[in-house]
Amino acid sequence: MKHCMWLGMAAGLLGFSTPALARFYLTDSDFAYLATLNFDKSKSILYNLGPKEEATLHAEINDQKTEKSPSDRAKIVTDTLTEFLSHRRWEQMHPGQFWEDQPEGDRGGHN
Repeated sequence: MKHCMWLGMAAGLLGFSTPALARFYLTDSDFAYLATLNFDKSKSILYNLGPKEEATLHAEINDQKTEKSPSDRAKIVTDTLTEFLSHRRWEQMHPGQFWEDQPEGDRGGHN
């Protein structure tokens, strides 16, 4: 009885977590959109995105508020990628530290 309960719980968690995790990763259509902005999968900025960054980017690419304004969407997505790149540069200049862990005053004026 206990084994069946554990198997049921494990299956439930696996079934729940797989779709939930899929929302955090860029889809093929996201990469196709990014390619229209001259960002392809091979660019290091796209290859090294973390889960939070991918979730943010995916949400911006698929935001219904900018659906009817392609230029606004393109600007938001491009600005976000530029910001991610600036965070990466900061992290490279501060080995062992992460951008998101620093108080805003220690970030050198970048948000």
